[in-house]
Amino acid sequence: MIKRRLCILAGLVTIMSQTVIGCGNTPDNNNGEAFNFMRGYQTVEPSQAINKENVDDPTPYIQYGYERHTKEAASEERMPGYAVYDRPLLAESISEMVAIIPDVEDAGVLVTSQHVLIAYKSNNEDRTKVADQVKKTAMSVVPSYYDVYVADDPRLMDDIKRFKGHYSENQAESDALEQTIEEMKSFPQGEDPTDN
Repeated sequence: MIKRRLCILAGLVTIMSQTVIGCGNTPDNNNGEAFNFMRGYQTVEPSQAINKENVDDPTPYIQYGYERHTKEAASEERMPGYAVYDRPLLAESISEMVAIIPDVEDAGVLVTSQHVLIAYKSNNEDRTKVADQVKKTAMSVVPSYYDVYVADDPRLMDDIKRFKGHYSENQAESDALEQTIEEMKSFPQGEDPTDN
């Protein structure tokens, strides 16, 4: 019995040492970082709540997600329920998606913590139809609590671009953003969903 246990223990030690060596867990190639067998080296990464599929290995970004928490476990979290979205990546994705709409030639997109502002250029005379397509494109990507504002005036691209890289800590900038939103509201915003 003891001999059997020693053989099992020796086998486990061999497997563990091979795993550690295979993972490259050596001081000269991990930059002193701790290795977590479930997540790899603990490096600072950008938000992965939203990400593109055209990366070298898209697998982590296209898998189904499932989590379960008890009230007790969730209440221990520092900020429970808070998902971080990569706003520049969202803006890039929405801009690309809007630009391929047949009636749109150019699109600039700003994504804040609760708004998506889209200025675009279109030659279609049915402004409401195009505005509806542009707005619905953005709404298909962002969480439902976002407000989406559109304007078919390419001059507004520079107005919304000036907010790039900023965030809402500054009251003067927040006021300027609200003024831009009010200006965008004067343009067609698509079909009224309450008309259906």
